[in-house]
Amino acid sequence: MNAWVAVRATVRNSVKTSWTYRLDMVMAIAGLWIQVWLLGVVWRTVYGDSASVNGIDPRQAVSYAVLAACLQVALLPWHFSGLEMRVRKGQVGVDMTRPLGLVPQVLSHNVGTFLAQLPIAAAGLAWAVLTGTLSLPPSIPTVPQWLLATLLGVVIVLLMNLLMSLTCFWSLETGGYNMLYRLGSGLLSGALVPLWFMPGWFAAVLDWLPFRAQMFTPLSIYFGQLDGTAAWLAIVGQLVWIAVLVGLIHVVWRRAERRVVVLGG
Repeated sequence: MNAWVAVRATVRNSVKTSWTYRLDMVMAIAGLWIQVWLLGVVWRTVYGDSASVNGIDPRQAVSYAVLAACLQVALLPWHFSGLEMRVRKGQVGVDMTRPLGLVPQVLSHNVGTFLAQLPIAAAGLAWAVLTGTLSLPPSIPTVPQWLLATLLGVVIVLLMNLLMSLTCFWSLETGGYNMLYRLGSGLLSGALVPLWFMPGWFAAVLDWLPFRAQMFTPLSIYFGQLDGTAAWLAIVGQLVWIAVLVGLIHVVWRRAERRVVVLGG
């Protein structure tokens, strides 16, 4: 019970920290609204007079881009962990003596950051619906599958963010790594460009990476590109990646523990 109380407190403090500067939130919402409008303009221009590309019509393409942009705001905030600074200042030594382990602390912080970004994403989705740039899923019965796949995608992103946070035990300057990770995740997960438009060989490579399970899987279910048995198999694939990432985090953390040096200890 004490561990659960500590987790809740960490999540709550992370949310409050993210909401400290309300003007930043207002500007983030305004920026997302502009992005939603621009995505509609760009994708309609790209399609031109084409009725569909690879079986995807302009309305689906615009809706996909808008939904992906709103989800990405919540899943990949610019600052998802303060572990780097705590390692640099030596505060991680105190963190490691707390009753709640360091890995649960960082994961709880990441969860709080994600929850703090949800109002921004919700505002973007509301604007997309009001402006008609987001269409409803073609099949309402697939909504439960989409929600489950989205939740599992969130878990995968949080675990991968945690792995990125742990790199600070090998390098005290992780800004470059985080920038590459954000760019790579946005591209390889289908958040920037739908994987439907990727070359066949590249899409086959992505099948062996966890990025696809972050966002493209739930979005494919939302737009009816995956349904029935295929959708459930994709969800099972997400569960497999969660198990793999948990194992990787365990291995990386065991190695990271042996690298910690605080005040000569």
